[in-house]
Amino acid sequence: MMSRVLYFVACLAMLLAGGVEAFMSAPALGGVASARRVAATSLQMAHHVNPKGAKKHRKNRPRKSRPSDMNRAAPPFNPDPMSEARQSLPEFEAAGSGDTGAFVKVEKDGKTFYHIKTPFLAAN
Repeated sequence: MMSRVLYFVACLAMLLAGGVEAFMSAPALGGVASARRVAATSLQMAHHVNPKGAKKHRKNRPRKSRPSDMNRAAPPFNPDPMSEARQSLPEFEAAGSGDTGAFVKVEKDGKTFYHIKTPFLAAN
């Protein structure tokens, strides 16, 4: 309690003696050193985020503004060369009755599935 009273009296004495600068912040005091310190600690932040990744590429992609670009014909080559290969491959292949020795037959909801008994091991 006594230390608080002494602190209050000391602050009051400094205020009455004209020591107002003791209670002011560093930038208000002025001076080159304090201005440098404030400039170094102040943040310069952007007001919006920059687009990143695919969003930036979409934003900056070339536009078809010329008539020759707008009326351009399709390329003479197939842009998806794997489309024919995907159509020619069967999605499922029926296993013959002699090939089912390595499989386990599972019937579920009226459908028949075959699972491999042992995992595939590469031959050495």
